[in-house]
Amino acid sequence: MGYRAISSDVKECTLRLWEAGWTPHEISAVLCVSTASIYRWSDIYEECGTVTRPASGLQGRPHTIGLAAMAAIRELYLSHPDTYLDKLQWHLAIHFDIAISISALQKNLQQVGLTRKVLHKIAAERDEELRAEFLHVIQHDFSGTGWEFVIVNESSKNEHSLIRTHGRSQTGRPADIVAPFVRGQQYSLAAAMTVEGYLAANIIPGSFDSFSFFDFIVEDVNSFLR
Repeated sequence: MGYRAISSDVKECTLRLWEAGWTPHEISAVLCVSTASIYRWSDIYEECGTVTRPASGLQGRPHTIGLAAMAAIRELYLSHPDTYLDKLQWHLAIHFDIAISISALQKNLQQVGLTRKVLHKIAAERDEELRAEFLHVIQHDFSGTGWEFVIVNESSKNEHSLIRTHGRSQTGRPADIVAPFVRGQQYSLAAAMTVEGYLAANIIPGSFDSFSFFDFIVEDVNSFLR
């Protein structure tokens, strides 16, 4: 019979039926419990006076990092998500008198959901007030169809651009790939787009600088907007 949770009232009913003269096999057939469980509940009742064994008074080791320290860690990573584990280890030792290894610290962070992620970079030069004003203008002063906008973007490519960084192989064997080590010639593409498609595009060797990008806007993009 597979394991299933059995409530205490069913266990008490089982013992009362046994006391009333029922055999363990009859009780097992009616209540769908094993005879071994009936004998075990009887032993627990004789030992503890209840059909459910009391919880053990033994406790495991206390958490190395307490609630106050963990709250401080959350605040630290909220403001500085790029903090290294050795810096956090030093912080705990100085401010909370906690000595913990890097591996144990990593395990504790994973248990509370502080996982390792790719950092989302936000420009330090960004002005939040101007950004909010820009969003307000976009949302309230235009039609919402996108017909008023021309989007310009730049991208580049070299010999490393299409090389994958992750692959698959059998366990215990490296995933080898023959690929160029030198970046080689780089090309840059600038393109202007609307909701109807591309307006203009330009490809140059190397990278766009401020002068070449300005020339692209004035000579290529503006010619379609006149």
